[in-house]
Amino acid sequence: MKNKLTYLLFFLALGLTACVDDDSQGATKPLPELSIAGSDSETMPVYNVYYGDELTIDPGVEATSGNLTYTWSYGTYTEVSAGSFLKGDLTTVSNEPVLHYAFPEEGTYYVHLTVTDGAVGDMMEYRVNVTNYYDKGILVVANSADGRGNLGFIKELTAEDIAAGATWQLEEHTLEAVNPDLEVGTLVGADRTNAASLPFEQNGILIVALDDRCLYVNPTTFEVNAQSNYDEIFTGFRATHFLSADSYASYPFVYDKEMGESIHIQEAYWFIYSHSSPLYHESYEDIITGYFWQASINSKTLKPGYISYSTSEVYDYDNNTGMVFGTGDMLEGNQLLMVVRETNSSAATYHLIAQGKENPLKIAQYTLAGSTYNDNWEPVFNEPDSVVYTATTSDGIPAVGTHMALSQESLLAFYPIGGGLYAYQMFNASPRLPSTPLITYPAGEEITCLNVNVATNELYVGTYTEATGRGNVYIYDVESLYQGNVQPKREFPQSTDRIADIRYKN
Repeated sequence: MKNKLTYLLFFLALGLTACVDDDSQGATKPLPELSIAGSDSETMPVYNVYYGDELTIDPGVEATSGNLTYTWSYGTYTEVSAGSFLKGDLTTVSNEPVLHYAFPEEGTYYVHLTVTDGAVGDMMEYRVNVTNYYDKGILVVANSADGRGNLGFIKELTAEDIAAGATWQLEEHTLEAVNPDLEVGTLVGADRTNAASLPFEQNGILIVALDDRCLYVNPTTFEVNAQSNYDEIFTGFRATHFLSADSYASYPFVYDKEMGESIHIQEAYWFIYSHSSPLYHESYEDIITGYFWQASINSKTLKPGYISYSTSEVYDYDNNTGMVFGTGDMLEGNQLLMVVRETNSSAATYHLIAQGKENPLKIAQYTLAGSTYNDNWEPVFNEPDSVVYTATTSDGIPAVGTHMALSQESLLAFYPIGGGLYAYQMFNASPRLPSTPLITYPAGEEITCLNVNVATNELYVGTYTEATGRGNVYIYDVESLYQGNVQPKREFPQSTDRIADIRYKN
């Protein structure tokens, strides 16, 4: 609320509220007039500004006299109950007619302005919401042809942002924008994780994994706090995979598939280490994730799965025995093509798609739901459910090592072949690979990345245009795709480099 304040100074003490005596003439003069735009309103104007950006307020002062004195101050503005706020102590920051000020941290503040000419004055207050630009949105991990990393960000716009005229856009090279002296090499992945430095206390940290080091980044300002070089653990280590959570070791890790080694990242205290489990020191060709219910944290967590396409085997880890176990000769006679893990089952069920080595049109789908123990108390996969059928030459048979993105909510799996996006209903009683793509992108545009946001049931698609050397981002509502609406909710054409990963960050 704004309260008008009239300064009559010593004139009030003399009881002269309407005029001033002129001794030379024995006449009177009217008091000067002064007002601030909006000061007679019962509500505060609201300003929204991003942390680090400068707030500008032009108060719109009208006065019949000159020599005005401005005093700008601010204090915290804390909501103590619905519609009730507590004002903090004021700090003076400017005496200029127009306020230009960058707040020291995010939060909600009130700005207090007084203007006086020495005889009369007025007062005005404004509410200011200071938020972080990088608070919520989508991370886009990309790399240029010469190996320069490019971490992009698509800010999630609020109603206030849109009302203020903000538009959806992909900001490139965000790390360098905030950290001008930072050199960013090849990016492998990035994700916000929770760092527990004290029991029951979680602090967010953004881990950015490059091929030679990892960065510990403030998740809302993108300021780099520290970094760890992988050479500290294994000389010559070059990450090929980044897993932002691990239900076994409870920390993120990077993997070098050429070296066959892993390095774990302690995100709370900012250091890296080599985990003792043999699971992390074996050679795999790929690592994928699903979700697993972990009772110790009463929440879902990522559960990696380890894949060797050359031997058509999938490996998992048993928490009880600490042993690694695999599919063995389960897929004998078949070539493994794709693997996906479920995103809402307690067992993080695997789905394997394979084709016959002698007859490439023989397609088999295996479902591995959990594990058990053999007579020697060694962990083994449960006997799989399987469906086998003969495909046609027109069916969308993917290449070996193709990644799938699963929408558990809509029971759809998506996979790419070149510039075609295929939707696979693998939960059907008699599943078949689709014969035609759901979406075909323009000629020369290749799909490089797929991911499903399980919270919003959105499909993120990254493509690459060979002719321009630029990447494109498409965001779809999965339910709309299921109903035949293939138009993206948002698209960002020619907006970044070659995309390796897209994921939501809160």
